[in-house]
Amino acid sequence: GGFISGADLKMITYDESELGNVDTPVVTTKIMVKLQLRLPWNPVLAWPWGVRHEFDRETCQITVHEESWNVSAKEGLAQCFRPA
Repeated sequence: GGFISGADLKMITYDESELGNVDTPVVTTKIMVKLQLRLPWNPVLAWPWGVRHEFDRETCQITVHEESWNVSAKEGLAQCFRPA
């Protein structure tokens, strides 16, 4: 095994849109991430994870990738020390 003993991902939102007048396809998602760590007290880390992609219409390649994590560093660290 690895450091993660369990994982659960659930889609919260999924949105397809266009960026302004430039006709750039945009896909935005928010996923609830839960990870159980392989530590003696089995802590569970959980947070909403946002991802935004812009695509080039001609090549169908991703031109922009932005992530957001809706948890502060302090809260993330505190989750490591809470038993499941």
